Amino acid sequence: MNIQQQKYAHPQVTEKHPPGLERELRQELKAANCFASARWHHFMHMLAVIILFGSSYTLLLTQPHPLLRFAALLMLAFCSVQAGYIAHEAGHGSITRKRWLKNSIGQFFNTFLTALSYAHFQKIHTCHHTHCNNQDRDIDMQSAFFSLYPDAKQSNNSLLGRFITRHQAYLIWPLVSLQGFSLKIDSLKTLWRNPQKTRVDQLVLILHFLLWFGLPIHLLGLGDAALNYFLLTWFIGPYLGSVFLINHIGTEVTHSGDKTPRFQQRLITTRNLGGSRAADLFFGGMNHHIEHHLFPSIPAARLRHARPIVEAFCDRHGLSYRKTRWRDAVVEVFHYLNQIAHQPDISKSSVSIGGNRS
Repeated sequence: MNIQQQKYAHPQVTEKHPPGLERELRQELKAANCFASARWHHFMHMLAVIILFGSSYTLLLTQPHPLLRFAALLMLAFCSVQAGYIAHEAGHGSITRKRWLKNSIGQFFNTFLTALSYAHFQKIHTCHHTHCNNQDRDIDMQSAFFSLYPDAKQSNNSLLGRFITRHQAYLIWPLVSLQGFSLKIDSLKTLWRNPQKTRVDQLVLILHFLLWFGLPIHLLGLGDAALNYFLLTWFIGPYLGSVFLINHIGTEVTHSGDKTPRFQQRLITTRNLGGSRAADLFFGGMNHHIEHHLFPSIPAARLRHARPIVEAFCDRHGLSYRKTRWRDAVVEVFHYLNQIAHQPDISKSSVSIGGNRS
C-alpha cells in the first residue's frame, strides 16, 4: 500500500547509526530557538478557551432553541479538547517549569473543565511517552476491546472479544466516540484507588460536577442538565479519536526485549500528519507527533518550526521519518487492524503494511 509522502526506515541496522544522535539533533533545534518559551501563544490559547467555553456555557443555559444549544454543546466539546491540549503542554513543562503553576494549569484545564483527572492523565501519559507503542508497557496499547498488536489477539479469547477483534477495523471508529466516557470513568477509578494522593483532583472534580449539575439543574431541570452533560461527553469522543487514534496505530510495535536505541524507537513508532496552520489548531500541535515524542518539552507552537529540521536530520542519517495525510493514515490504521483480525500467525514484533516496515 502506498501512502503519500511516507518514508520508511530500516530499524534493523541500528548498529550503523552512531551514538549521540539525539544530542546532535537537540543542539540543532536549540540553535533554531525551538525550545524557547511561547508564553504569548500559551496566554492567548488559554484566554481563547476560557472565553469560548464561558460564552458557550452561558448560551447553553439561556437559549431555549435546540439548534443553538446543540451548537453550544459542539463548541464546548471543542473547547474541552483544546483545554486538554493546554493541560498536556503544562504537564510536559512547555508552559512553565514552576511545579505549582503547571499543576494549577493542569487541574483547571483538565480536571475542572473536562473531568479528566490531571493526576490520572499524568500517570498514563508519562507511561505512554516512556514506553511508546511497547506492547508490554504502554498503557495506551492495552485495550479491553481492540487488539492493537498481534499478540493481543491471542489473549482476547472471549466470544465478545473475538467478535470485536474480527470486526475491529470497522468498530473502532463508532466505539472510539465513547472515549469521553471511558476517560472520565478511568479518572474516577484512579481517584477511588488513590484517595490520599488525589485530594486536589477530588476537590476540583466536585467543582466540575457543580458546574454542570448545580446551576444547570436550577435553570433547566435535572433531565436537561443530564442530557447536556451526556451529549457533551459524547461529542468529545469523535474529536479525540480523530486526533489520537492515528498517531501510533500501524507503526512499529516494540516489546520489552527490544534492543533498538530509544531515540530510534521514538521515530519508528510515530507518524506525522499535515503541517498547515489549521491542522496545528485542530490537532493541538500533535500533527507534529514525531517532534513531540522526540522532545516533549518543545512548545506546541514551535513544533512546526522544528519539523523540517528533524526531517532533514533523519534524511541525512538514514533514519525513519514517517509523514502522511490524515485520510491516508486512517486507511493505514484500517488495514493494520484488519490484518491483525484476519491473520492468525503474525510476527510478535510488528505487522507490516503492504510489505513495508517502518
